[in-house]
Amino acid sequence: MYRVLTIAAVGLMLVACAYQAPVGVSPNLNVYSSYGDKLPGTFALFVSSDGFVQDVKPTGLSCSYHHFPLDVQAQFKESVVKTVQQLVENVEVVDQPLSGSELAASGKRGMIVVRADTMVARIQFIPGFWTATGDANVDLSANMTVDTQGGRLLGTTAEGTGNATGEAGQLCGGGANVIGQATEKAMKQLLGQLGERLSNSPRLRGTAYEASPPPLGPDAAPAAPPRRASHCVRVVTDPSQTQC
Repeated sequence: MYRVLTIAAVGLMLVACAYQAPVGVSPNLNVYSSYGDKLPGTFALFVSSDGFVQDVKPTGLSCSYHHFPLDVQAQFKESVVKTVQQLVENVEVVDQPLSGSELAASGKRGMIVVRADTMVARIQFIPGFWTATGDANVDLSANMTVDTQGGRLLGTTAEGTGNATGEAGQLCGGGANVIGQATEKAMKQLLGQLGERLSNSPRLRGTAYEASPPPLGPDAAPAAPPRRASHCVRVVTDPSQTQC
């Protein structure tokens, strides 16, 4: 009887040693761009975040009996949408990529697809006098393509890396927060790279402006050319700080 109770108690302890890593939505709202305006037109956006799930187990002996489930699929999708919205004039999120004929029928200029590739999260705990310190590193990678009715104009991959440290706390539960902070940093860096390549693509910019509807009537003024400025920083959170 005592042995059965002991086994049950150990089982309950093991269940209690799983700490879900909290991760907030982390768009990059300060994307470096060579253009002073958004990519014109309406683009469809599809985001696949499958694979951004991991059960993180500590390296080393400290806190090795704990594990930290990490699932950022929903946060990644929302972060991508918010990042792209600041760079593209109009964005319509879709449930699946649209074909060229579907783009033409809906009047959209292009199809943006962002897919999660890999996520590798690690954490180690460094013993201290009163408590241990958690040190987490998270690496994320994703790819992005942009297709128009005439074919593919952009294809790229990017990576983001984040590091965070913090107190392990009671029963090492603080490690979940450390992993979450590192993940947010990695996500923001990753989306900054993808955002720069989307906004600064010469082929995509040229096609977008060429596809703009011509002025109506013989006396209409010609369409304005793309406005460019080197080292432009779009700061959505505070437009007054935007430098173009």
